[in-house]
Amino acid sequence: MRKKIEVIDILAHHVSKSVAEMLETRRYYGEDATFDPSKKELAYPIKNADPEVRLRLMEKYGIDMQALSQTGTVLLGFNAEESAEICRRSNTDNYALCKSYPYQFVNICFISLLDMKSAMKELSRAINELDCRGITVCTNQQGKGLDSPEYFPFYEKLVEHDLPLFLHPIHWESYPLVAMDKGWWMMQIFGWPFDTTQAIWRLIMGGVIDRFPSLKVVSHHLGAMFPYFIRRVEKNVNKFLKGKLPRPISEYWENIYGDTAMDGTEAAYPCGYAFFGPDRMMFGTDYPFGPEAGEDFIRTDLAGVKAMNIPVEDMAKILGGNAKKLLKIS
Repeated sequence: MRKKIEVIDILAHHVSKSVAEMLETRRYYGEDATFDPSKKELAYPIKNADPEVRLRLMEKYGIDMQALSQTGTVLLGFNAEESAEICRRSNTDNYALCKSYPYQFVNICFISLLDMKSAMKELSRAINELDCRGITVCTNQQGKGLDSPEYFPFYEKLVEHDLPLFLHPIHWESYPLVAMDKGWWMMQIFGWPFDTTQAIWRLIMGGVIDRFPSLKVVSHHLGAMFPYFIRRVEKNVNKFLKGKLPRPISEYWENIYGDTAMDGTEAAYPCGYAFFGPDRMMFGTDYPFGPEAGEDFIRTDLAGVKAMNIPVEDMAKILGGNAKKLLKIS
């Protein structure tokens, strides 16, 4: 009998009740913390904070483990001090859940870089106290790019402890054409993939990966624009940016990983596979967002990945093997 392929969801969000209490004061989340989808711009079903709800869905779809992370939108409308407190609450609550269910959940901590003193302190806590397996940051820090030198000590610490850097997209408030209130959701639909793309590009062109060549970067939503524009990227680099990098641009892709949270878009998975290969593509769903309190994303992403005509060994890596290796899951 063939051994069951282990399935690890590397992109499963968890907004705890204590974090929800902070969100209720901001316009993106409305006035009550019940997260009624009819009242919220960015709705989050409160029942999904219940681990039993997660575990039932995981069992239904054959998912063995979720890597619990935070969504970048929880920081919308908050200043540096408030953002740091949200991250502390989120990381503490995620750790408690992972400790209660050590075989079902693993902790990906969330850190705001708006105040670097606070960020470095929280990073140390994540490493020393919270059994952290990776760190999520937003793709821009209220308009500041991730290639800013002030973040270098942060990356150095990640590399020292071999922690992958997860990039979660967030709004850019300075672009009114795609604002939430009059942009027909353009920011979340199209702006987020672009912001992920620019963040990766800055890490490459801004010298971060050259400075920290062992840094592993996990890009949500299957690498955003890169898999679909790769030849355009390479040809324009060779034409307009020749000599700006010490190595061929193609060598930098080896530092970039991608999850499969593509909402069931069937054509996206083979394209991502062609770009990332079998070793840097990982199953992820964006649960619990999406229709049916997140179940739709689980079902359609899983079906999309399994529909790829690839070797069973590669499928095993994508569904769980790569995440297990990256996050050091024993």
